[in-house]
Amino acid sequence: MSQEVPLPSATAGRALRLPMMICLAAGVLAILLARHYRRPDPPAEPAAPGMKVGSDSVALAAGAPAWKVIKLGAPSAAAPRWSDPIPARIAFDEARTSRLGSPLAGRITAVLVERGQHVVPGAPLFTVSSPGLAELHSELARTAAQRTTAHTNLDRVQALVDAGSLPAKELVTAKQEATEADLAIQLAEHKLAALKVAGGGDTSFTVASPRDGVVVEKAINPGQLVDPSNGSVMAIADLSDVWVVADLFESDVGGVAPGTRAKVTLFSAGPGGGPGDGERDAVIEQVSAVVDPERHTVPVRLRLANPDGALRPNAYATIRWFDPTPVAVTLPSSAVLSDGAKSYVYRQEPDGALHRHDITVGSASAGSVPVIAGLSPADQVVLSGAILLDNQIQLDN
Repeated sequence: MSQEVPLPSATAGRALRLPMMICLAAGVLAILLARHYRRPDPPAEPAAPGMKVGSDSVALAAGAPAWKVIKLGAPSAAAPRWSDPIPARIAFDEARTSRLGSPLAGRITAVLVERGQHVVPGAPLFTVSSPGLAELHSELARTAAQRTTAHTNLDRVQALVDAGSLPAKELVTAKQEATEADLAIQLAEHKLAALKVAGGGDTSFTVASPRDGVVVEKAINPGQLVDPSNGSVMAIADLSDVWVVADLFESDVGGVAPGTRAKVTLFSAGPGGGPGDGERDAVIEQVSAVVDPERHTVPVRLRLANPDGALRPNAYATIRWFDPTPVAVTLPSSAVLSDGAKSYVYRQEPDGALHRHDITVGSASAGSVPVIAGLSPADQVVLSGAILLDNQIQLDN
């Protein structure tokens, strides 16, 4: 016989729903409370003992521990200022350089000098075999034959006119043909002379040095094909004067101009790679008006006499220049801070507090910063430890 399962009564159903409703209400209440909950602010870091921090100042008690790292003092009196050494290089003077190429298309058969070799005017540099040279010689021979024929005809016509066998107008035509033949041969001779090369037969020629100097560039080898479109394949430079070239960042060029005094330290002439003959006085000759597209710097050029040839192109050097910018005082680099837009120091005011004070500065040199405006020798500023004050102000504001 089957057993009947009793159905839950209404009272039992209400008893089951009540805990569920309580849980649901608790969840809704928790959500509402969470929406309006505000996390308390973290407790403020107390200032260091004996330190009262403002928006742009710090006041220190006489016995504050911060005085152990903060040093007050007056700015130093301004003195003649030379820049820090800047890397430079020796370069040959382009105005004293002859660049040579092949005047005719052909093949290099011999290279007679090497880079760094001294040559004299007329010294053979390289030889080229060129069919173009044969064409020029052929043109010269053809025009010479045409001139001979034209002048022979002129003599014949002159004799016939004198004898009355020909009218005088025939003489005019013959003279014109002779003159044209003379001009043609002159043109052919000028084409050959314009090559400025030494003859080596009808098909080859040798390019000679046009000046006394040193081979500073050589971009050819035997067997290489050349033509006038190649441009310069060899350069001969007079090294009795050389350039010293330095690359400056744009921010460092402000106080540099042609005529600025400079000192050049040379490293190529000394034994063991050390300084050669010490510093040489010089004058900045040129400050480029164009930024170098590869280095993104501004080339600055000086000239040095090099009578003994000891200064070799591409050798290393350094330069310093005198900065004539008027300066009131100087400060150690540790005293000057920057927010990216302005430079500033912490100056002690009459109330004894150390206040941020904006200044105008020049380029730092040897750990010293020139102050162009904003301070006087009587001011008291934080010479070291200024970064500690800066950090404390940022923490408290």
